[in-house]
Amino acid sequence: MPDKLSQAAQGWTWVNFWAAWCVPCKEEMPRLIEFEKKLGGKLRVVFVSLDDDQRQLDDFLKAQPETGVRATYWLKEGKEREAWLTAAEIEEDPELPTHLLVDPEGKVRCRVKGAIEDSDYPSLAQIVGR
Repeated sequence: MPDKLSQAAQGWTWVNFWAAWCVPCKEEMPRLIEFEKKLGGKLRVVFVSLDDDQRQLDDFLKAQPETGVRATYWLKEGKEREAWLTAAEIEEDPELPTHLLVDPEGKVRCRVKGAIEDSDYPSLAQIVGR
């Protein structure tokens, strides 16, 4: 896990790799935000965009409602993206969305390829100790 992210973690961190063009990514964002709220400080959700076009990313963020995604890390194509994905043990061109669940010590405990569903919440709550 890149130092910048793991040092900022307090408690569990859900890392969501996404892109503005990815329909399942956009559909699950409110769900992830709701999971974070329900877990009341035990889980922090971090969005990491793999968009290639900054304009598309910026337009998406500007169009978000007040309760939507207001901030994201952006990994441009290149060495920084490669380093992050390698550190996270994710392929160079991952299926999106892709998720990591990182424990309070910075260790990746779970990787999920594809969208999550409401039905995933009970398992997540059990893992983070709700």
